[in-house]
Amino acid sequence: MFKYFLILLFVAIPLNSYSKESKFEKRLQKDIKKLSKISGFIDNNSKSYSEEEISDRQNTIVIIWNHGQRDGQKRIERCNKGINEPEVIANLHNKEINGLKIKIYRMCSGVRGLNQPQMDRAWNLIDKEGNQNGLLEIVDYDGMRLFDKIKQHLRRQIVLDKIDELTEKNFSNIVLMGHSCGAFLSIYLSAHFPEKIKASIVTNPACYGENINPRNVIGDRNTYSIWKALRDDWEQTISKFAEINSLAFIHDEDPFENTETLSFLGKINKFKMINYTDFGCEKMFGTDFHSAPVYPATDNCFTKWEAKKNYIVNYLEEVFKN
Repeated sequence: MFKYFLILLFVAIPLNSYSKESKFEKRLQKDIKKLSKISGFIDNNSKSYSEEEISDRQNTIVIIWNHGQRDGQKRIERCNKGINEPEVIANLHNKEINGLKIKIYRMCSGVRGLNQPQMDRAWNLIDKEGNQNGLLEIVDYDGMRLFDKIKQHLRRQIVLDKIDELTEKNFSNIVLMGHSCGAFLSIYLSAHFPEKIKASIVTNPACYGENINPRNVIGDRNTYSIWKALRDDWEQTISKFAEINSLAFIHDEDPFENTETLSFLGKINKFKMINYTDFGCEKMFGTDFHSAPVYPATDNCFTKWEAKKNYIVNYLEEVFKN
């Protein structure tokens, strides 16, 4: 849990830096509290309901939906109710899979990450010293790596804490679903914690900028090198796993991550990839694969196509075979 993580962090912090660390903790907890008011179980109309209404938890599949990331490091994500749940996900509510009933959990985890001074430190190390791994090495005033304060990495821990909380409440069948950054997050957690997560289902996994035309700009500085280092670290970490239970929908024309850049995932045992380039949905969402609310997976075309092919349902039936 974050509270225990922060307690351990305080032990190693000098007294003269306590106030600074307290500020970081306060901001983090404030963001988590705010986002927790939006997170929760939702029905097929994206309406919230109490988990107390779920009585047979042992025979429930909890699908945790992880949204994408569009507000950068310095801002909390605008995780508004109803905007982040694709129709194809909402349609899974109460669907039965081998005697188990699906429930959808909206997970809003987009806390604030790095601030501008922290980004400047990493950029200066790369620009002046030529150290492309600067962000992976810089230790902040509180003894914590900047790498661990990146929004995406904070989100991992928030989702993992929620999984532990749900497990303690007797929800034992956990599946992660996500789009874009939420997809990267879902793959990462399902790879590292297969004992807690049965599988992950993702659309257009991407998070660290464009691969074809890399231009991530903060202020007037090109920070692509920073995000490339993070992207390379993510691939190297995931590639070490011999097996990951996951289903991924990818597209040839996605400018962030496409069938070529993600080809390494296809080499991992139990990782299934579906190329949906020929679904015929391009004109429905144009070239914007990642900016909400125009998600490919939210589009009616994708939803109708999935309703005919049943890739997601068939995959879940395979995961939860009797």
